[in-house]
Amino acid sequence: MLINKKLAVYIILTISLFLGFLFEENSSGGARYDHNYFSETIKNFSLGIQLGFDQFVKGDGGVINGSIIHSPGFYILVSLLLKLFDNLLFIQILYLVLCSTFPYIFYLILKTNYNVNSDYVFYLSLIVFLSPYFRSSSIWLLGDSLGLLFFSLSVLFYLKSKGQEKKILDYYISFIFLIMCCYIRYYYCIFAFYFIYHIYKNLNLKFFLYLILISLLLSIPAFYYLYIVINNYNFLGTLFSFGSINLYSNSLIILSIILFYLIPFILDKKFSIFLYYKDNFKIILSFFLPIILIYFVDKFLFSDLIEFSYRGGGIFFKISKILHFETKLFISILATISLVVLDYLFKKDRLRNYFLLITLICCFPLVTIYQKYIDPLVYLFIFGLINSDYLKEIIVNEKIKIFSIYFYFITFYVLTLTYYYFQGV
Repeated sequence: MLINKKLAVYIILTISLFLGFLFEENSSGGARYDHNYFSETIKNFSLGIQLGFDQFVKGDGGVINGSIIHSPGFYILVSLLLKLFDNLLFIQILYLVLCSTFPYIFYLILKTNYNVNSDYVFYLSLIVFLSPYFRSSSIWLLGDSLGLLFFSLSVLFYLKSKGQEKKILDYYISFIFLIMCCYIRYYYCIFAFYFIYHIYKNLNLKFFLYLILISLLLSIPAFYYLYIVINNYNFLGTLFSFGSINLYSNSLIILSIILFYLIPFILDKKFSIFLYYKDNFKIILSFFLPIILIYFVDKFLFSDLIEFSYRGGGIFFKISKILHFETKLFISILATISLVVLDYLFKKDRLRNYFLLITLICCFPLVTIYQKYIDPLVYLFIFGLINSDYLKEIIVNEKIKIFSIYFYFITFYVLTLTYYYFQGV
């Protein structure tokens, strides 16, 4: 009976995705526009690879074609399905079914990482259904959800490779899924450095070299594509237009977004965190002083140390604009709080966890950071990759009430849905 209850909840939330599709839900804001833009790309690829490729790299004739710095992999894949079924509506429904498996994969990640199989873990995994960005990407046939699906499978087999029954095959499967993920979204390739480091430590040299050789062979089409666009199109110029080496500014934005997702998991334990930092106040100062110093240097001496795009930025960035806060100061303070909280989570294995955090930040050397880049990737980062006694405690011992977690993310989902609905009116 209990199994049926859990299955019923899963089915209801999956149906909510289909209802969102039926009513053209656009809870992330830009999903509808992206779908309309790339639908033509998919149709062109279905008519021929050369036609699709020309349209993809040349864009709509504008001065800057942003699509050229994206991977065409997802659009080629969908175009093949379109050629096979000749019905985009059917493909969209098929994609929704595929995307609805991601929360279950997340459940397997939680189950494997924390070695626990409970109702709590199952219901926690379903919060993905409340992500406006996962929902929008799935509903509007965008590659973000497929890239995330492949990355989640990579994380799952990575965790299995660390388990008691270590199998060489798990290493290979994990890396193959990571490569598949990178063909959909380039930015996941930065995580290869983390996986390679782990695999190198745990595989003998022969199998490690085999893995590297297989990876290089599977990456040949990507290298060939980059060779073509760099030599024949304005790829590098477009990359510099959309890219940014101001990783400090991006770090502040990403940290503030991460803080948003950490809030429901730390509120009930805030007193424990307070007691810890009461005895370790110098850690807070080590974060606070440099960030505030950089803020004042930026404000009074060099105004380009901190640069935020007027677009994107995440929910706290939008709140600062709506309430007319001093955005740079507001985001700097939130980033400091985020680092303080993360350090509390990281303290069991700081070296590994900070390496992961830096990896995540380096994935997005962009002028504009959208929250959709982080959500729901942040769930895999927090609960699949970070090594934390605190996280293990709240998962295994069910320290945070599921109701409060759901209430928090349902509120966020409803607010985004309402915000973008009235923006579109």
